[in-house]
Amino acid sequence: MATILVLGGGYAGMRAIKFLQREVPSEDKIILVDKTSTHTEKTNLHEVAAGTIAPDRITYEINDVISSRVDFICDTVTNVDVDQKQVTLADHEPITYDYVIVALGFQSETFGLKGAEENALPMDDLATSEAVYQHIEAKVKGYAQSQDPNDLVVAVCGAGFTGIELLGELTQSLPKLQTRYNTPAIKLVCLERSPAILPMFDKSLADYAMAFMAKHNVDMKLGSNIKEIKPGAVVYSDGNDEEHEVPANTIVWTVGVSGSQVIADSGFEQRRNRVVVEPDLSIADHPEVYIVGDVAAVMDADSERPYPTTAQIALAAGAQAAKNIGLQRRGRETLPFVYKSVGTVASLSDRDGIGEIFSSNRKIKGYVASAMKKVITDRSLLESAHLSTVFSKGRFDLYH
Repeated sequence: MATILVLGGGYAGMRAIKFLQREVPSEDKIILVDKTSTHTEKTNLHEVAAGTIAPDRITYEINDVISSRVDFICDTVTNVDVDQKQVTLADHEPITYDYVIVALGFQSETFGLKGAEENALPMDDLATSEAVYQHIEAKVKGYAQSQDPNDLVVAVCGAGFTGIELLGELTQSLPKLQTRYNTPAIKLVCLERSPAILPMFDKSLADYAMAFMAKHNVDMKLGSNIKEIKPGAVVYSDGNDEEHEVPANTIVWTVGVSGSQVIADSGFEQRRNRVVVEPDLSIADHPEVYIVGDVAAVMDADSERPYPTTAQIALAAGAQAAKNIGLQRRGRETLPFVYKSVGTVASLSDRDGIGEIFSSNRKIKGYVASAMKKVITDRSLLESAHLSTVFSKGRFDLYH
């Protein structure tokens, strides 16, 4: 009998659990550890942060989808000791394992920027994303008393995937808040260091996204090098190295993410809390340790660069790690992880978006892309949970 431990109930971890239940011998002990009792579809956090969807629509209870043979421990992982094969938890006794899949997810990365941690709102998880919307609404509501125009300014730092999707949703929710609290127009500003947005997309699609922002009066300050986040202001320099400030009483930080801090704290060889893994997703000298999802750097043999960390690759890697443990339990050789992205979609609100479908080399935009985003969400629910979860939590509002 072996003890198989999965750390993290995100995309990779839940997919791994699903496969472990069928891949390893029935006498093996499977343990899942996560700091919360719910799985969150984190690719939809921007909707919660913008207030366009209820938090319970993008979550499900972990115990509702795992079988009775899986022991679930709701606790925070503090250390992974691969030499002793032991994991330390905040509130439980340490767990000794025979195999472990580390899928601890991401955290916001401030890159040490002065004031970012203290004065900007992150979007790490469900709680912080809820806090973003609560903060926005409180400022808009409070304007009636404060008469502070900066209560009606939302600054989004970063125009990457998360930033652009958040901006798209905010273009839909902020006018509703304006009407509800009878305020002047709410201003939406984005500051991005790069001179262009969404480099992972074809330029025509990125241009479409920029046109969407212009249509909805989003002030896109590209080429803005953020220097500091002050209470109520973003300090940045432009292309001429001249310094400016954007006053805003809501500042949202979407500049970047890194893997879980547990990776560095545990002594893994890492960069930004991501570990370069072997072709089979294990780590060097420890074939019993698999690292997947946002804490893994999975190398693309063609480009010799890590694949982007996405939900799509996390789901695939979680499945492969579980299959490889199953092979090891049967005394067979593990298989290398082979990944081919099926495409990428970014939403620009509930009815708009951009995307690329790689199998057909097709570019999509507008309503078709937004519908595809919902289909991808439903597929993710099916892959990490069950068909019943899709029916209860899925996105079927494709035709408005």
